[in-house]
Amino acid sequence: MVITQYKSDFSNNLDKSFYWFRKILFAKLCERTCEYLSKDYKLKLVGICEKDNSILFNGEDFFVTRIKVDKVNEIFFRISLPFIEHMLEDSLGKRSEPFSAENMTELEAKILTGLNDYIYKGISPFLAKCTNFDEIENPNLAHLTFITENEYGEVGKIIISVPIAILPPVKPLAPHINFDMGSFPKYTVPVKIISGKSELTLYDIQHIESGDIVVLEESNIKMMTIDLYGQRMDFAINPETSIITGIDDNGGKPMADNTTNSGGNMWDVIPVEISAEFEKVSITLGELKQISEGVIVDVGAIYENKIFLKVENKPIASGELIIINDKYAVRVDEVFTDKPAEQPQAQQSAPQAAPAPAAAPQAAPQSAAPQQPASGNDEDFNYDNFDIEDEDI
Repeated sequence: MVITQYKSDFSNNLDKSFYWFRKILFAKLCERTCEYLSKDYKLKLVGICEKDNSILFNGEDFFVTRIKVDKVNEIFFRISLPFIEHMLEDSLGKRSEPFSAENMTELEAKILTGLNDYIYKGISPFLAKCTNFDEIENPNLAHLTFITENEYGEVGKIIISVPIAILPPVKPLAPHINFDMGSFPKYTVPVKIISGKSELTLYDIQHIESGDIVVLEESNIKMMTIDLYGQRMDFAINPETSIITGIDDNGGKPMADNTTNSGGNMWDVIPVEISAEFEKVSITLGELKQISEGVIVDVGAIYENKIFLKVENKPIASGELIIINDKYAVRVDEVFTDKPAEQPQAQQSAPQAAPAPAAAPQAAPQSAAPQQPASGNDEDFNYDNFDIEDEDI
């Protein structure tokens, strides 16, 4: 039973919820106690546990008040007798006989019960409402122990036992922040900037070449995405008019639809997501702060950087970013490949002698005959008109 309790969600998350107990619940307890008694008492939260800690209770008597929250859950208030004696003396004056639980008057009991009820009304708005009553047989309690001290240094204890079922799902409050991004506006950090993405077939990616224009269908010329250590956020920008271009400008050409030229391989038509990402750039914390606040920023200098087309974070090509109509696009100027470069064939160790060609017959030089006017009829041309001597063969 004890092992189960110490492995509960409450105990496992106590390091995170302690800040809430100390800053919210404890603060309200101090406020209500001092208001009710009209006197300043020093209170200190010294323990939170799920199991009754006998060390905290040994050797002391307590005045116990039980307040029913709902049909299942109850809150218990325990006030140690030393604190009761100090509190009643401040309120009613010094007693003629030593104080004890047996000789407590009805008025004194009402004062103590009123204090516990006043504290409960102050902390109840911070408690949750229990709805699953059927699942609760013996509610587990969280015991909060407080040390009290008056102006004379006299100490006592208050122990409040609250059912865990009615404690709210506590999120630790953010601690005080000494600095923010605005404290170091000129400090630079490396970031990745993504202009958009698109979808190409595997065949298109295999046959991408220099001069191609890849239009990023999922892009917005007024938005980009910043990637800071894996955390991504869209941010608004002023479009750069100098990179607006037409498809035919500067020799660029859109990638053709090659799905019908894939050679029949069924995997060639598989769609593959491709993204366009700039080389890592340095950006100041001041600019990051503006981006996080939604301020439209000018990123004109970024366009001078090379942009890469990537598949699964692997670069396959690089080029320059341009704008076509209302989309970003990349004009490719370099393509990367996994294929090794072809090696030139090795020369043979000894060239083989080629057989000597037969001597071709040479025609004997003839004296140039006077050119005859063309008759316009090919039949007038007779190869027999040219005599070839045997010795000329």
